[in-house]
Amino acid sequence: GVGGGLLSEGRAARMEQTTIYFDSTYRLRVVEEDKYKDTERLHEECGNFTQKMGSFQETVQRLVDGMNDYASKIEAAKLKALGQRNRVESEVEVRKRRTAELQALINEKKAGLERLQLQFESLRKVDAEQKATIERLSNNEA
Repeated sequence: GVGGGLLSEGRAARMEQTTIYFDSTYRLRVVEEDKYKDTERLHEECGNFTQKMGSFQETVQRLVDGMNDYASKIEAAKLKALGQRNRVESEVEVRKRRTAELQALINEKKAGLERLQLQFESLRKVDAEQKATIERLSNNEA
């Protein structure tokens, strides 16, 4: 019995503190009409805020998606630029190597030309000597 009595006393105390109100349409309310209207307004504002937050989240998501797309495009452009730079550097090396090959070929041809010129001069001397010998022999027979 004692515990039940205390519980009843607590309920009774709360009941004594509870006030019942009538609104402008004579409906029973536990909360004053002004507080009820404030609560309704707050509820409506919370709903509006929730909608705005949802809209904000959608906007942020679109922005993030756009930034990700832009980042992908930037990365692709960077890779393309790196590829082009590597091709240019490779082309420079190819040209240097080709220039060296052509210079070696030029040097080889110059050496061959010089050798042929010396051989030609030598053959001209031999030809001149043979003609002189033939001339001398022809003059001696006559």
